[in-house]
Amino acid sequence: MKDCNIIKFFFYNINSNIPVFLTKRFFIVLCCMRICFCLYLLLFLASCKHANKNQQIILEGHVKNVPDGKLYLAHARQWKTPIDSTTITNGHFIFKREVNTSATPFLADIHYVDSQKIIRFLFSNFTLGKDSNQFFKDVFYWEPIHINIEGDNSKPPYLRIFAGKETILLFQNQFTDFGWIDNLNATDKTKKIAEFSKKILQNPGSFFYLQSIYDSREQYTKNQLEILFSLFAKNIRQSDVGKKFQTYLSIRPDDNAPLPNLVLTTPSGEKQNIIDTTATVNMLIFWASWCIPCRKEIPELKKLAASNKNRNFKMISISIDQHEENWRNALQADKPGWTQVHLPYNQLEKIQDQFRFTSIPLVIFTNQYGNELKRFAGYKTNNLQLYQQLLDKSLH
Repeated sequence: MKDCNIIKFFFYNINSNIPVFLTKRFFIVLCCMRICFCLYLLLFLASCKHANKNQQIILEGHVKNVPDGKLYLAHARQWKTPIDSTTITNGHFIFKREVNTSATPFLADIHYVDSQKIIRFLFSNFTLGKDSNQFFKDVFYWEPIHINIEGDNSKPPYLRIFAGKETILLFQNQFTDFGWIDNLNATDKTKKIAEFSKKILQNPGSFFYLQSIYDSREQYTKNQLEILFSLFAKNIRQSDVGKKFQTYLSIRPDDNAPLPNLVLTTPSGEKQNIIDTTATVNMLIFWASWCIPCRKEIPELKKLAASNKNRNFKMISISIDQHEENWRNALQADKPGWTQVHLPYNQLEKIQDQFRFTSIPLVIFTNQYGNELKRFAGYKTNNLQLYQQLLDKSLH
C-alpha cells in the first residue's frame, strides 16, 4: 500500500506539463527497483543460508611404502579412538568429511596398524629452509582446506604435507614451544609473553596460538591470560576453545587470592590440611604413581627434605591417583619421608582449576597463608637447585 501511495502522490502532484508517458515510465522504473531489491534480498538470504551449511574437507595422498589396508584419522591427543578411516591402495587414499564451516580446526594424525604396531605418518618440516629434511612432525591441523600428502613414509625426508595456515604455524613453532613459559624468572617471562603477543597480533585468527596458550594456562597470571586472550580475533574467542578459555577465566581465582587449604586423607586415614599455617614456607607437590617424571624426582626431594630438616619448612605430596591402591603401593616402593595425602579423583577437575594445573609433576611453594610464592611445572634436572635457592631466599 505504501508503494501505491507513493505512486499516487506522483501521479497527482506532477506538473501537468509533463507528458503522461513519463509518469508511466516512472511507475515502471519504480516497480523494477522494487523487483531488484527483492531479488537482492533473496540472494543475500541464500548466501547466509549457504554460509551455515556444512562443507566437505578432502584430504588426499599419494605415498610410498605404506601397505594396502586401512588408514585412520584421529585427534592427535585421542589417537586410540579414530574419528574416520579409509582404504589405501597402491599408495593412494582419500578422506572426505562434512564439517560445519564454523568448526574449530584440530590437531590430527594419520596412522595405520602393522603387526599390532601403530605407525604414524611423518611429515618433514617444510618451514625450516635447508633444515626442512632433518626435522619432522607426526601431527598436522585438520582445517577447511583441500589437504594433500605425498612422499615416502619409510625414510627421510618422509612425507610432504600441503595444508593450511594452522599447520604452517605449527611447523614454524616446532622449536619455540609457543605458549610455554616454564620456570623462567620474571624478566624472562615478560620478554617471552611480549614475543607471544607480537605473534598473536600478526595472526589473531590462529587456533593453534589460542590452544597453545590455553594448554599452558597454569603458567600465567590471570591478568596475563586476560590480556593475551583479548588479542585474538572475535570469531576465535567465540570458538569452542575460546569458550573453554572464557569459562576457565571466569572460575579461576584472582592472582592475589590464597590457595584453598584442602583437607585430605593420609595413608593412615587421618585428615590433614595441605597448608601448614605455622610454617614459613609450604611445598605442595602434585604427583601420581603412574607419572614417571614424578617418581624420578623423589630421590631429589628426599635430599631437599634432609637438607632443610631443621628449618620452618613443610613438604606435602598430593597424589591425584584414581585408585588409592596404586598410590599406597608407590609409597611402599619409594618410601618418601614427608607428609603424603590423596586427592579424591572425583574432585580432580575442580582442584585443577583452583590450583591452575593441567599436568604433573607440579610443585607450588606458598607462605603460611596460602599465598603462592612460585611454582615449577614439569621435571627438570636443575629443579632441586632452584627449590633450594627459593628456600634460602625465603627462610632467612
